[in-house]
Amino acid sequence: MNVSPNADDPLTPDLSLSIACKLLAKPTRRATIRYFMATETTTAELTELAAYIHETVETVSRPKQARITLVHIHLPKLAEHEIIDYDERSEIIRYRDGKRLEHLLEIIDSYTATN
Repeated sequence: MNVSPNADDPLTPDLSLSIACKLLAKPTRRATIRYFMATETTTAELTELAAYIHETVETVSRPKQARITLVHIHLPKLAEHEIIDYDERSEIIRYRDGKRLEHLLEIIDSYTATN
């Protein structure tokens, strides 16, 4: 993944529109980005993020289900594209930067709110 200089933040990952859309295609990943936007924090414990996902994503029926899908699917995908860092030992997620995803998510949310 290339990281290009950005006037606002030099660590903002350079995501193509295609990759950004793929990352936001899953409700759990959208909710993960929303969590960091809503809490205005850059770190989260896996347990608290899983609880948030369970509460906000309709298709997640139990906190354990949220935890499993986060650890095995969604966190690795976000980490692969440098949106988050996930420390498996401490179970801490660090939100690196998702400003471009946040902007796209706001557009998606406004679109879905009108339909």
